[in-house]
Amino acid sequence: MNFLAHSLFANGDAERIAGQFCGDFVRGSDLSAYSVGIREGIVRHRRIDAYTDQHPDVKKMHHFFQPPLRRFAGIITDVAFDHYLARDWARYSDVALEAHVATVHAALNQQSELLPPDLQRFIRFIQQENVLLGNLHFGGVELTLQRLSRRSPRFAPIAEGAAVAQKFDSELASGFHGFFPDMLAQEWAR
Repeated sequence: MNFLAHSLFANGDAERIAGQFCGDFVRGSDLSAYSVGIREGIVRHRRIDAYTDQHPDVKKMHHFFQPPLRRFAGIITDVAFDHYLARDWARYSDVALEAHVATVHAALNQQSELLPPDLQRFIRFIQQENVLLGNLHFGGVELTLQRLSRRSPRFAPIAEGAAVAQKFDSELASGFHGFFPDMLAQEWAR
């Protein structure tokens, strides 16, 4: 799952939203520097990622990505999943997507001083670029994967993942909508 999905699982709680974003920026098991809510968000983020990575439907979707993209299939599908979630948001949330994104931005701003510097910079970026709402269009997937591909030379192939994801759009969307209700049904995801 990527940031839009992670934020949904925070259930509107500011600290848990911040913790869900921290999940990709905080390493290790010592989370004592963070409030209880942020710690819960980090732990939930990790559980969501582990559950997603091990889900048989998600693993099947990785087969659409041939080498050298196969090793990045998890990243590519996570980014595509946020697109499918945004596109069919009303199917999974009673809160309008725009209102949810406003809540996420407000929560991240409220908790910003407590977060790692890299995450603070990322928060400014996602708000300036309106990344979460950008998931409504497939161009958001392309843009995110292009940005990820520039992290280092070894990540360069990720940029080509958007074309493959678009080629298998209906299969990936169907797989997402088959998998995501399983995620929502997990006790720890509520």
